[in-house]
Amino acid sequence: MNSTLKTQSDRFIKIPGAINLRDFGGYFTSSGTKVAKGKLYRCGTMAEIDENHFEEFAALDIGRICDLRSEEEALNSLTPSGYPFHCRVHLPIWPGSSAQFQNQVLEEGSEPTESDFREFMINVTREIALEHMEVYAKLLDLLINTENGFLFHCSAGKDRTGFGAALILYALGVTKETILDDYLLSNQAIELVDRTKKRMLENRRESGLSEEIHEGILHVLSGVEAPYLTNTFEHIDKTFGSLDNYLDELDFGEKKRQEIRNQLLD
Repeated sequence: MNSTLKTQSDRFIKIPGAINLRDFGGYFTSSGTKVAKGKLYRCGTMAEIDENHFEEFAALDIGRICDLRSEEEALNSLTPSGYPFHCRVHLPIWPGSSAQFQNQVLEEGSEPTESDFREFMINVTREIALEHMEVYAKLLDLLINTENGFLFHCSAGKDRTGFGAALILYALGVTKETILDDYLLSNQAIELVDRTKKRMLENRRESGLSEEIHEGILHVLSGVEAPYLTNTFEHIDKTFGSLDNYLDELDFGEKKRQEIRNQLLD
């Protein structure tokens, strides 16, 4: 898959300070049409974009920014105010954190393993989809009512954002195989490794642990793996019968799906 390539995908948009920023248009659908480029964007926090590069961000012509971070995350890492970030809407999701999980396991008397963290990420992704449906319903409603570029993000741009992108691509008619390829591209966002390592060190110091970082755990927490998304799709199928039925539950039935196809397919 594309995420195993040694060179970074040209989907990434290199604006200094931007995290995991990329255009997720340009994919072919199962019917042979193509998702428009320059309309759909996904990323992590934008708090580190320097004002000297605001015009580069403005050139993307974003009409709506949806911030999926929790209240605490958004307050601790403020999105720049004013143009071109004035179109921000906050749709908070808080699915729990690796720090909370690690502390919980430590209270039980042992340090979590790589396998524990992998299971944690699978559970978090499933929770995002099944317990925050009202947020994704709002996200899709804002998409259908946005004429310019549409961007949504969380802190790393890979979990909450990754599931949102999967939903949108599926509604547009992109195959699940291609959706998974796009999901896994977050593993090419090399800045996520450094950010995650820094956070892990802080958490270990606060917990009174050694500063030795387990590379396998770092890999799990800084990236994404196919089972995170495929397991979530399986649970959606078990709960709702299909991903189409799930979208119906989000009040995003076939009529609205056709609207965004008319809007976003070339």
